Amino acid sequence: MSWLWAALTPHPPIIVPGVGGGRENEAAITLEGITVVMERVREQKPEAILLLSPHQPYALGAFALNGAPVLKGGLAMYGARDASFELRTPTQAVDALTEFLSADGVPVSVTTSVELDRDQGSTVPLYFLRNAYGELPGVVLSSPIGLDRKMSFSLGETLSRFDDGRTWGLLASGDLSHRLKPGAPAGYSPMGEKFDAAVVESLKKADPSPIFELPSRLIEDAGECGMRSVLAMLGMVSALGGKIDVLSYEGPYGVGYCSAISMF
Repeated sequence: MSWLWAALTPHPPIIVPGVGGGRENEAAITLEGITVVMERVREQKPEAILLLSPHQPYALGAFALNGAPVLKGGLAMYGARDASFELRTPTQAVDALTEFLSADGVPVSVTTSVELDRDQGSTVPLYFLRNAYGELPGVVLSSPIGLDRKMSFSLGETLSRFDDGRTWGLLASGDLSHRLKPGAPAGYSPMGEKFDAAVVESLKKADPSPIFELPSRLIEDAGECGMRSVLAMLGMVSALGGKIDVLSYEGPYGVGYCSAISMF
C-alpha cells in the first residue's frame, strides 16, 4: 500500500514561535496535538507528501495540483525568518496523479504558482513537518477548494487506490469555523460551534455523515476553510478501513483548530 498516513493539522501562523512571540502559548492544546502528529509521522517518513491547502490556487469544480517545479516563500511576512522554504516538486508525481485521477473521473486542474508567502495552509504545517523530519520529502501542493462535499470525499476514496511506486503521506491542512466567538477574525456566528462539532464528530467516527447532514447555509455562516481537506482525509481513511485519532480541538482566537491522524 502506498499511503502510510493521513493527518489533519490547522495552519494559523500565530502558532509558529517566530510569529506568535509568546501568544502561541494561548493555543497550547493545539500545539500538543500537532506535536503528537509529528511524533507519529516521524517514524513513517514517506517518499512524497500530498498536501491539501485551502490557500493554494484553486479551480472551480476541480481538484487543483500545483505543478511548479520549484516554489519559494514562507512566513517572513509574519516575522518568522526561520520558516522559509524552497520546495522542489516531484513533477513526475504530479503527472501520475493527474493521469490517475482524471481516468477515474476526478476533474483535475494543474497550476504553476511558484509563490508560497500567502499560503499559510502549506507553510505552517511544513514548518512543523520539517522540524520532525529534518529534511522534507518531495511535496506536491494542491487545493480541494473547488470541490463540493461529495466530490471532496470521493477524491479521498480515489486517492486511496493511487500507487506510483512511492510511499505517500496525506497532509490535510485546514482551520474550522472562523466565527466561534465575538471578536473572531470573521465576526461571530452561533453556527460556528455547530459546524465544528459536526466536523469533530465525523473525524471521531471516521464517517462523513455529520458533515453531509449540515445545511449549506450553516456551513456558509460558519466561515470555514478546512472542510474539503477533512472530507478528502475521511474518504481515504474510509476506503482503507482505518480509524482516526482526534488529538486536539480548541478555538482560542475564535477560529477552530483540530489535529487528527490515521496510520495505515
